[in-house]
Amino acid sequence: MKDLSNKKILIIHDRFQFRGGGERLVLDLARGLGADIATEFWTDQTYDRAEAPGKVYVLDEGEPAQIVWRYFRAHYNFWFKTKSFINEYGLVIFSGNNCLSAAFNLRANTPRLLYCHAPVRYVYDLFEKRRRDESSPLKRFVYYDIGKWMIRGIYQAGLARMHGHVIANARNVRKRLQRFCRTDATVIYPPIKTDRFQWIAQGDYYLSFARVEELKRVDDIVRAFQQLPDKKLVIASSGPDIEKIRAMSNGYANIDVRGWVEHDELADLVGRCIATIYIPIDEDFGMSPVEGMAAGKPCIGVADGGLPESIEDGVTGMLISKDYSLEELVAAIEKLAPDEALKMKDACIAKAQIFSEEKFVTAMKQYIEQI
Repeated sequence: MKDLSNKKILIIHDRFQFRGGGERLVLDLARGLGADIATEFWTDQTYDRAEAPGKVYVLDEGEPAQIVWRYFRAHYNFWFKTKSFINEYGLVIFSGNNCLSAAFNLRANTPRLLYCHAPVRYVYDLFEKRRRDESSPLKRFVYYDIGKWMIRGIYQAGLARMHGHVIANARNVRKRLQRFCRTDATVIYPPIKTDRFQWIAQGDYYLSFARVEELKRVDDIVRAFQQLPDKKLVIASSGPDIEKIRAMSNGYANIDVRGWVEHDELADLVGRCIATIYIPIDEDFGMSPVEGMAAGKPCIGVADGGLPESIEDGVTGMLISKDYSLEELVAAIEKLAPDEALKMKDACIAKAQIFSEEKFVTAMKQYIEQI
């Protein structure tokens, strides 16, 4: 595929449910390629649909409450509801996991590729944790001991339909694909809007803007600041665990839980913080630390997953242990005081440029031209 200008392009993404990095990537890529978008559903909690540059196919409404039905409905939607339009396109880009079912509708000679954010985590790298955390023996047996084989089989069948054209969003994800799926991938880092986040000043607070859910461990950040009454924390995000975080923060004047904020307010919060804090479990890559770096703000992160690909300990932030203690997190916050954070400003800005939106779109176009 040498000429993109004559190709009608479709990006199929699992769902637009939150203001996450995957959703932002799809919108950025769609603009860069002039592509249309297909997704299972699009909620009010994610980005405005008007940000999509072309046509948007929304296959269903909202997310079902039941986990099992949620999974099967997604595959049904992508398999059966994309048949009417998918072969109108000369290139199809897949972004996600369940959406791979749509690949079975493609003509054999249609160019396609997968941008892999992560192989299905709860049946691969997070399988043991998820199974251990399931309190019901029956569900543990059905969902994990039996269900994992079906889910892995469906995923790898879809992966095989990519004809070897797979892109990973980080070296960490590439290793997972090699380990669990025996599939290699080219690494193209996700785009960071480096021009959107700028240094403004150094305020008196630390910032967390990761989605508020179990794997992001925002609750541990709150516990740390409960022990640091002289240091301020702002949480500018939301998610499934937001009420838990609000309850934990109640009565602590130094912890400000704002929930989701508009783009301009988030950019202002990032541009004025001391540093960001991001300590997820085996994160695929982690875009928010780099967004902070674009504004000259270092990140306190965890030496796990893809974070060491952007956070250089002592240069663009601080890395705590994979199995950190609360005391270690508290010590890192105390160590990354305002004067230390300020010393890392220039290195952070330089590091962020590696992940610019322009470089991402250029790399994607170069890869597509070789298909």
